[in-house]
Amino acid sequence: MRHSQLRAFDAVAREGSFSRAALLLNLTPPAVTIQVRSLEDAYGLTLFIRSGGKATLTEDGQGLYDKTRRFFIEEEEIRDHLSSSSALDIGHLKISADGPHVALNIISMFREKYPGIKLSVSLGNAESVRQDILAQRADVAITANCRTDDRLVIDELSVQSMIALVHREHSLADRSEISLVELVDEQLILRERGSNTRRVLDKEMKSLNLRYGNVLELGSREAVREAVAVGLGIGFLFEHEILGDDRTCAAFIQELRNSNRDMIVCLKSQLKRRVVKAFVEIARN
Repeated sequence: MRHSQLRAFDAVAREGSFSRAALLLNLTPPAVTIQVRSLEDAYGLTLFIRSGGKATLTEDGQGLYDKTRRFFIEEEEIRDHLSSSSALDIGHLKISADGPHVALNIISMFREKYPGIKLSVSLGNAESVRQDILAQRADVAITANCRTDDRLVIDELSVQSMIALVHREHSLADRSEISLVELVDEQLILRERGSNTRRVLDKEMKSLNLRYGNVLELGSREAVREAVAVGLGIGFLFEHEILGDDRTCAAFIQELRNSNRDMIVCLKSQLKRRVVKAFVEIARN
């Protein structure tokens, strides 16, 4: 068992792909494949299920990954401890976010202060981002309304309200505020289950004892915006997610003012790492 084999395995497990792991390690995909296969052959294990360019951990792989993550985090902490400089000149930080709007501002400030740190960013819905943190596929996350967990550090960054996005020729287009009761009989465009937008909306609908009527479900905020723009119905977004588009108009939803809380999230164990702590401090400030 060599350090390079464990490093290759850990990178593939984090990235879920041999090709992305190769980019992370500045190696070729065949080189990463050889390292992982040598590790598997040496111990008679199958660590990944390979399919369609994706690498999914087996049960043996997951058990090893839990240990390699701890190992490489400890290794980084040792390197930090031994370093005589407090500057973060080199390193890597993997960020997961449920949208670019809050995340990109923080990333921009971090890169300006620590240009030597390599950043990689993955986007998903709120639930997938939370799972990225818990499974250690990401070091830090920027997401909304994250559920509390004893394993997590969670800090609130900002508050937003939900809005209804309507086509400019719709009868509600001149309204600045709309109640959910007024929308239940409309053609509605919803985000997928697992998204923060859908979770907040579902919770309020349930509390008001309201049910959806005609619904079109789409998997991204970009798709929701375009569907509204071409007249397919009324969509739901948070106020920072609105883009300038003269085909649509936005109105606050009366019951969902200040319903979204953007947060910075990481594992408590990860906060020991200087690079994670630096990113969290920039987000907090």
